[in-house]
Amino acid sequence: MTHHSATAEYDALNAVRVHTPGPELLTGSLDPERSLFFEPVAPERARREHRRLIETFERAGVEVHQLADDLAAAGALDELVREVAAATESTPGDVRPIPDVDAVLDAFDAREKLGLVLSRPRLLDRDAGAGEANWWGRSAESTVADVRFERPISNMYFQRDHNLLGDEGPIVANMYDAVRQPEIPLVRTAWEGVGADVAHQVTDEPIEGGDFVPAGDFALVGTSAVVDGEEEILRTSYAAGEQLLDAGAIGFEEVGLVRAPLEAGRAMAEEYGTGSRVLHLDGWLNVAAEGLAVTRERLAAAAEVDVYERRGDEYRRRETTTVLSYLDEKGYDTINPDWLERWPTNFLTVDDGTVVAIYRDDAEGTGEYRPERNHTIEALKERGVEVLPDGTGLLPSALTAGGGGVHCMTTPLSRG
Repeated sequence: MTHHSATAEYDALNAVRVHTPGPELLTGSLDPERSLFFEPVAPERARREHRRLIETFERAGVEVHQLADDLAAAGALDELVREVAAATESTPGDVRPIPDVDAVLDAFDAREKLGLVLSRPRLLDRDAGAGEANWWGRSAESTVADVRFERPISNMYFQRDHNLLGDEGPIVANMYDAVRQPEIPLVRTAWEGVGADVAHQVTDEPIEGGDFVPAGDFALVGTSAVVDGEEEILRTSYAAGEQLLDAGAIGFEEVGLVRAPLEAGRAMAEEYGTGSRVLHLDGWLNVAAEGLAVTRERLAAAAEVDVYERRGDEYRRRETTTVLSYLDEKGYDTINPDWLERWPTNFLTVDDGTVVAIYRDDAEGTGEYRPERNHTIEALKERGVEVLPDGTGLLPSALTAGGGGVHCMTTPLSRG
């Protein structure tokens, strides 16, 4: 086991990587649907919320890394800025290179440089004629600069999906959506910045880190659903899960490839008038402590899992059961969230029995914590789990507008 590894979600979190969103968030919020956001994400409020998330980790004794700082440590950040500047030279039309890139590099800190890389600005010159430039009766002609953002990388603050951290080390994922694929080279380089060797890079098949839950002697990998006999990929394919087993990317005694309970999820969403909860495995299952899982039990009862057992250097399928039965076989107690709780499983476990969670505020939206509206957090506390911060968790309503919770916003760098 390498230093940059994890055998279980409940092992002590030593270090975590985050990305506090920068100017790229504004560009993504202008077209939220294509950016995979639920709705526009208010940039300043999101940054304040993210700061509180970082402070919560730091108070819990977790070393917090910013993506920008890890890229800088890898010696890659300045070159990435230069690539953005140079790319404008070959862009059709009136686009021109960013002038005096060295001055920009001298003036910007690491996070500002990364914001530039993610925003992908393009400069265009435009002549302002006398009819357009009229200031208090005075006309003037000049050349003005327009800025166009070309395919900005807006989802980067969701750091989970690029990586799976297993017992053999970091695995670099392969994003399902084209809009997120440019993020992969950045996060791979960031692993170099912390001195980690990548155990495996998934190719050809889509897989995302929100579909991976390690739990000691076993791990679960969320994969595609089967609907009317046909495979339906949500974010991770079944073949990608098999690739992890065949490549030796993980070494758990057992690995369960979980079929997403898509039909059950659709039925419950229609019944309650909500959106889906099954895009990733962490949308309906997570581990808060050894032997304690939070899972939407109706989905877990509907989800089939193919259990693969390690035999020497290879895995062989032993049985097919349901996730709920498998957790019971492993001796797990389970907490069943209220369906209307949006983020009950999207917490981050920072130690065995200690989690950073998201609460659901009162019906009026004042931000107040109400125990009766937070069944999961109250049930966790009844079982002795410490909920950070303040016994209630966080309310990052701007950040979650982007479509993810605390688990989605974090890359564990080291556990144990």
